[in-house]
Amino acid sequence: MGRKPGANESPRSSGGNRMPLFVLVRDLLIFIVGTWYFEFHLDFRLPGENNLLLFFVAIPIIWATMMQMWTSISYREQKNAPMYWACHLLAVVLLASSVFLISAVLNTIETSLDATGNILFHGVGWSAVLGIIYYDVVDISR
Repeated sequence: MGRKPGANESPRSSGGNRMPLFVLVRDLLIFIVGTWYFEFHLDFRLPGENNLLLFFVAIPIIWATMMQMWTSISYREQKNAPMYWACHLLAVVLLASSVFLISAVLNTIETSLDATGNILFHGVGWSAVLGIIYYDVVDISR
């Protein structure tokens, strides 16, 4: 007979360790394809004028709101299948949006930085995305 999920365990998590692997592969694909597409293929840049409101107000508020949603909505808290899959869909949209925002900012500021600055800013931006991916895999593994 199959094992029944415990009191703190979602019925969807009783199938072994496939979901963390699925989420890891899904998130890494979004990160790799999104980085290539937004940063290198489209080479998208924010408006050219020095719009301090955009860089110091709009983007930080948008990204902070996205990260608040990311860390406050957990897979294990979803009690039915539609909400569980909505959580997956929200994670995909938030991750793709994060990759887009970081790519756009990195492309925009690259002309004002030297090679070392570009490398360091890419390290900061992409380690933030890798941290988001790590959080997602930890959350689904619980």
